[in-house]
Amino acid sequence: MSSETSAPARTATSYEVTVGSMTFKQSTDDGLSMLAVEDHVDMVQMLTLRLSGSEGKPTWNVKIGDPVTCKLGSGEEPIFQGEVTSVEPSYQVDGATTLNIRAMDNTHRLGRGRKTRFWENMKDSDVVAEVGAECGLSVDADATSEVLPYILQRNESNVAFCKRLAARNNFILRVDPAKGKLLFKKASFQGQSTKITMGKDARNLRMSYNSVDQVQKVVVRGWDPSKKQEIVGEATTADIEAIGGGEKGADVAGCFGDAVAYVTDVPVSSQSMATEIARAEINRLARSFCRGSATVQGNDKIRAGAVVEFEGFAPGQNGKVFVMSSRHVISGRTGYTTEFTFCSNTMGT
Repeated sequence: MSSETSAPARTATSYEVTVGSMTFKQSTDDGLSMLAVEDHVDMVQMLTLRLSGSEGKPTWNVKIGDPVTCKLGSGEEPIFQGEVTSVEPSYQVDGATTLNIRAMDNTHRLGRGRKTRFWENMKDSDVVAEVGAECGLSVDADATSEVLPYILQRNESNVAFCKRLAARNNFILRVDPAKGKLLFKKASFQGQSTKITMGKDARNLRMSYNSVDQVQKVVVRGWDPSKKQEIVGEATTADIEAIGGGEKGADVAGCFGDAVAYVTDVPVSSQSMATEIARAEINRLARSFCRGSATVQGNDKIRAGAVVEFEGFAPGQNGKVFVMSSRHVISGRTGYTTEFTFCSNTMGT
């Protein structure tokens, strides 16, 4: 049968995808017509392969559960590691036949089923390490400070539970594709950034600065039943970890007057825990100040959790942003492109 589309542009970038015992490379005519890798700081990473041509080829011998590794560009470390979760053959009357292969990183195992259970006198980081090990995952976790008397998983999947623990500590839960480890880490906005210049790297860029939801203080209130005392934790704009070099969005919104957000529906056992939750919440709200999306020439360094720095744009629109999601696509029609969404808690420079 005829191929659906031409193979990916051979001058776009080098790639190497291993599915089980099979390997797809830029230099081989293997029927691969599209490759996409998507990730998000709050979601499972996914890879999609589209094979075109005659069914029954050796490259069609794919099984759910086969391990998958993908490298793009000149990088030695893989951009994706996971396992096949879906195989989708498609047949058309005109003779076009395709096979879509979808793979997810190993955090998808954490999403299988729901559980209700509890832990006593443990840290959030230790609980995440235990849950990850149950699902056969190696875990690299930054230690959280508070030993909690009671941690409840309340009829939720392991991934939803672990993400909730990450959110209240201002952490991010994701998989490191290079090491295949589940990461439970504090969000980092420092370190080396990837520079993007309009007209050179960027094909398009859209961004929005929005003062809605920006607050100057977050107050967390709880109750200590043993001491019969209120527990209060607070965080202010000074606790916001700036991403870019401009003015913080919460300070910009201060021109409308001070606003306070209250959190009263999260169980807290100590004042230090309440303060930590307040800091996590004010940082979460602050990151909604600037949101945007961009399409650039393919760049395997732009990943969810990375930092990108814009250059050469209008004054007030340059500076660093935090990548929330990325989509790397190689196809015969577009070559290699990278689409990503981003956020920031500061004005541009």
